[in-house]
Amino acid sequence: MARPKEFDPGVALSAAMQVFWSNGYEKTSLDDLMQAMQVGRQSLYDTFGDKRELYLSALEAYRESTQAAMRRLFAWGHPLRDCFAALLLGIVKESRADHERGCLLLSANLERNLDDKDIARLVKTNQAEVEALFEEALRRAQQSGDLSPQKDPRALARFFVVTIQGMRATARASSNRAALDEVARLALSTLD
Repeated sequence: MARPKEFDPGVALSAAMQVFWSNGYEKTSLDDLMQAMQVGRQSLYDTFGDKRELYLSALEAYRESTQAAMRRLFAWGHPLRDCFAALLLGIVKESRADHERGCLLLSANLERNLDDKDIARLVKTNQAEVEALFEEALRRAQQSGDLSPQKDPRALARFFVVTIQGMRATARASSNRAALDEVARLALSTLD
């Protein structure tokens, strides 16, 4: 009979995600992970597989978490512009440490080998799902009169995904809030 786990796999996965987010995949050791997750090597392997499988699980957990937050944001019933302002100006207001840490998925995409199809697929899926979430919100805004019917929801959705990715990459390289604020406000003007 299998012994019950002496740790919460969700908490352990969250801890692993934080380590990968801070160090990247290559610079994260199994010792780093075991210490942060407070699990032994065998428990780590039995529950999550090897380091690679754990990394993919951490990326998936990050994707699910960030998308859930976006879905909640756009479901709260506030005007569309306020929702996008919360996203974009939220990036502007982040701390220097948050800027330097960046987006885990964007970092994974930039760090991956070009032949790493698993991460490429995860990043593409995330991008498509976020675009779809934004496009749906933009279409609802058109139906309610909150967005001009002349606007192209699909193009705007893609524009906001790319803007957010660009802001994240720029913030990581140089945490310049004034520059990020200019980009955010220009992006928001596309909704006028």
